[in-house]
Amino acid sequence: MKDDFSIFEALLWEPNSGYFLFDLHLKRLALTAAHFDRQADLKSIEKKALDLAQGFSSDSRKVRIEVSEQGEIRVEAEIIHPSDTIVYSLSRRPVQSSNLFLRHKTSQRETYDEALRLHPEADDVVLWNERGELTESCSANLVLEMKGRRLTPALECGLLPGTFRAYLLATGEIEEAVIPVSSLDEAEEVFLVNSVRRWRKGTPVEIHRA
Repeated sequence: MKDDFSIFEALLWEPNSGYFLFDLHLKRLALTAAHFDRQADLKSIEKKALDLAQGFSSDSRKVRIEVSEQGEIRVEAEIIHPSDTIVYSLSRRPVQSSNLFLRHKTSQRETYDEALRLHPEADDVVLWNERGELTESCSANLVLEMKGRRLTPALECGLLPGTFRAYLLATGEIEEAVIPVSSLDEAEEVFLVNSVRRWRKGTPVEIHRA
């Protein structure tokens, strides 16, 4: 395992409500730091994020919090615009469900970067594991609507425990399941969800081009 990586979180800031799911992001960051035996000063992180937001205008922003191996904190933001849909491709190669870096948000993103490199035709890539089970995309958790249920891949399949995913599970809007790759074609709807973009409807690149 490489040691020279940072841990990070990506948050949504909105002018009327501030940071979305801030506490869940801080909790996940703390768990990741503890897992890799890193220092993460949550009070300093929170203060830096809140101080940065003082200078924001009325535009929504994606805010990235990064904590280096040495515990140095960097917080930066970019303006984002509404986006309800996203075009995806299915990965050519499986991921390994045992890969720890799929379960923690870090700068070790080789698996995701490689998938995106192999699929320049798409905005995002849907991943699956060595057992033929859907996992996530390179930037979001998956939700498949099937027969009136909204299903998301179980953590055991090898994926990031997203904060918005956790929120949707807690509110009963989605449920966990082990989902075979074939379900991607059988689903009535495919959504890519995360806390920055919330719900985005996924369109396969083949249909998008038709």
